[in-house]
Amino acid sequence: MIITTASRTTSDLLSKAKELSHTFDLPYKERNGVSVEQLKAHYQTDVVVVGKDRVFISPINDESKLFFHPNLAMVRAKRIFNGEKEPLIETAQLREGMSFLDCTLGLASDSIIASIAVGSAGSVIGIEYNDVLHLLAKQGLASHVSGNQLFDQAMRRIEVIRDDHYSFLKKAKTNSVDIVYFDPMFSAPINTSSGMNSIRNQASSNDITIEIIAEAKRVARKRVVLKDHWKSDRFTKLGFTQHRRKTSLFHYGTLELDEQ
Repeated sequence: MIITTASRTTSDLLSKAKELSHTFDLPYKERNGVSVEQLKAHYQTDVVVVGKDRVFISPINDESKLFFHPNLAMVRAKRIFNGEKEPLIETAQLREGMSFLDCTLGLASDSIIASIAVGSAGSVIGIEYNDVLHLLAKQGLASHVSGNQLFDQAMRRIEVIRDDHYSFLKKAKTNSVDIVYFDPMFSAPINTSSGMNSIRNQASSNDITIEIIAEAKRVARKRVVLKDHWKSDRFTKLGFTQHRRKTSLFHYGTLELDEQ
């Protein structure tokens, strides 16, 4: 990837672009009146654009603009703050002070919910292999302002690491986190989830294997949690107990470990 600024460059945008260039070790390129499409054609790569209101990425083979926004996480968070139950928190049995390892971070919606649940005494680590999603999540979680202080604090607490989750798990210590979580790309797109569908082509296509789950079981103290399409055969193939919800197109599955 390369980094540039919006067409109307200011000193603030220039400083921010160069800061991101340093942070993510990506080359900065002057706009000089050249369009983003021309930059993509010339450098044959994705382009990170630093604008006044947000940072977005224009993929090399796509006209879309990918940017960070907490989307449904804010809706889910409001329900939590209103005292309502949240399926991820209930299924993973997340409590204050627990540790949560999100092996498929994406744009961090579930990690934000986990961070709210475990609070400042807990910890959330998000693993993302894809360069585009890693940059969007890391930059967005550190800078996005939602207007809700508790929500923003939850975002800031998430540690984002660029790595392949299998490699990360193999390096992790045994029983080092309470919950290991997977949310792989669904084999069948959910049409109502426009935000997720827009990044399907950017997400890692690596499937969750028995070997990966074996490492997850070693690393987790309490349980491994899988989120997948309700029709997915991953629950059965990988040995998860599927928690069915009549009104939802996705279900959670769990592997309980604390009694072993």
